[in-house]
Amino acid sequence: MKKRSEVVMLGLLRTAVISASVLMIACGGSGGGGGGNTNPAGSSAVAIASSTSASSLAPTSSLASIASSRSSIASSAATAKIPTPDLTTDPALPIKDSPNYTSAKEAARFLAQTTFGPTAKDIDRIVRIGKTAWLDEQFSKPQTKHLLLLDQRFEQIGFVVQPEQDDSDEGYLRDLQRSDIWWEVALWGEDQLRQRIAYSLSQILVISNVSDVLYNDTRGIANYQDILAQHAFGNYRDLLKAVTLNPMMGEYLSMVRNEKADSNRNIRPDENYARELMQLFTIGLVHLNLDGSVKLDAQGNPIPTYDQTTVKELARVFTGWNMATIKNWWEWTESGASEILPMKSFDNYHDFNAKMLFGDKSIAANKTPEQDVDAALDIIFAHPNVAPFISKQLIQRLVTSNPSPGYVSRVATVFNDNGAGVKGDMKAVVRAIVLDDEAQNGYKNAPQTFGKLREPILKTAHLWRAFKGTGTPTKLENSTVTPPRLRFYGSGRLLGQRPYGSFSVFNFYRPDYQHPGELKNTNMNSPEFQILTESMIMSKASTLSNAIFWRDTPHDWLEPTIGGNWDVFSPRLHLDRERELSKNPAELLDHLNLIVMAGQMSQPMYDLILNHLNNNKVDPTWSEEGQMWQRDTLVYEALFLVMASPEYAVQR
Repeated sequence: MKKRSEVVMLGLLRTAVISASVLMIACGGSGGGGGGNTNPAGSSAVAIASSTSASSLAPTSSLASIASSRSSIASSAATAKIPTPDLTTDPALPIKDSPNYTSAKEAARFLAQTTFGPTAKDIDRIVRIGKTAWLDEQFSKPQTKHLLLLDQRFEQIGFVVQPEQDDSDEGYLRDLQRSDIWWEVALWGEDQLRQRIAYSLSQILVISNVSDVLYNDTRGIANYQDILAQHAFGNYRDLLKAVTLNPMMGEYLSMVRNEKADSNRNIRPDENYARELMQLFTIGLVHLNLDGSVKLDAQGNPIPTYDQTTVKELARVFTGWNMATIKNWWEWTESGASEILPMKSFDNYHDFNAKMLFGDKSIAANKTPEQDVDAALDIIFAHPNVAPFISKQLIQRLVTSNPSPGYVSRVATVFNDNGAGVKGDMKAVVRAIVLDDEAQNGYKNAPQTFGKLREPILKTAHLWRAFKGTGTPTKLENSTVTPPRLRFYGSGRLLGQRPYGSFSVFNFYRPDYQHPGELKNTNMNSPEFQILTESMIMSKASTLSNAIFWRDTPHDWLEPTIGGNWDVFSPRLHLDRERELSKNPAELLDHLNLIVMAGQMSQPMYDLILNHLNNNKVDPTWSEEGQMWQRDTLVYEALFLVMASPEYAVQR
């Protein structure tokens, strides 16, 4: 199996070498660089919400409380810390066969699991202080708030921060700003671990602005991201409540304006949120053992976790909730405040009768709507499935698609009890996932099954973090030029994936997806392969080429600004260190092997690329300008060939 995979890898790599110049020309590598004006007419900008600052408010907050919350959010926007790229000189990383080289490789692997991509500074930091101390540093980092940054950006470009009425004409431009901030925080934010966990949670507790249900709710999306980040180091039970009462989740899964049964009006409670809360957010469809394996009945069949009766009973729990800013149930609101404040209850529309979940778990009658929600969440959270169901998915998002039963069991045990009798302690769970022996040594102990296909967003973020993507200023319609923006809103079109842009609540891919062929035949999960279509393979190679070739800062052909409504533009890179190393192709390749592939490049791949680089290295007999072009092309081709390779495609 290994031998065959090496043959496939060599064939693909040779193809990449041959086609590199073609891709360079086709994708702007001939010197044009940059993206095009790809403003999609009628683009559906959407959003999602619940607020870090507002989450402490009771769902029955008075309008005075809401007004107070509004003013505090608006005023704090002016003091939000803006993430910026660190362009200071990188430390010298250990070279091959030096004493700290192995530690540097392990640090780079660890960072691929815990951040949006390794950087030289982070590798050096972990080599010096160790993984555990680095985790402690990250746990103590203050949270970068997307909503505060977004509100501040709205003010900068002349938009009303919190409009009383949606403006559909502004919806697309507003969501561009939110997307820019998501990427800027992912690349430049100091709270890397928190934001990476929030991103993983966003693929479990899914909302999406592809649907027009959330059109124009841009602040709500930013706020929802903040909620996930806030609870990334908190408790999963608290996160469930924050998500349940979030108006964007309420809109997306139709809990908002959910009424109790009324036979005269032919109304029955909406079951959407009740079903997805169980199926996707907590316990799944079938009973699990602690190690994530499926429990079977006496006939060898999976045992369902719930039936339609429980769905109906749970749907009754979630009745009587509506937007926080309205006074009457029948009102409709589009105010900016309604996107971020937790929903509030209306007693006349809530079912106060007793409920029975899972056949034997009762919720007494005459509880308040919030007490009903708490009781239901407590019952669900106590289910033994929650720990293995959520633990396994977090392992898949961070480390490997096929964790061993022992790995899942160890993490689920910590999920159930952090050592102090607390269930759902996310900080303890994260620590257990990334410090587990399988996370650190699985690539050596089980090389044929360990690892995960790198998802497009993380591959792109890795490139831009490792080589200091700095963004480009945008020119607005009033001719105002903004500071540099990181514009990649069109990643869904180019890569098949965009933050908060999945086409359903089931995420971009299912955690149990098995790609047809060898992977499925060996019963291996391969979630990210679900969006690895033939067209996306070509589009990803073209996008990668466009993001690398002629995108570094010394060249005067790089566009000084981009149109304010463009949705894709590759940021400027800083490849000065790589340009220096290009004098010796072997040193350049060693450097890329460490920072991009954590030193895991196979010898056949290494030899093939090095041979290509040596055959095209700088000719000292050429003119100074000619040598510059040779040197730059060598760097671009080396970086492209490494990041486009089948070996890099899999995070191990």
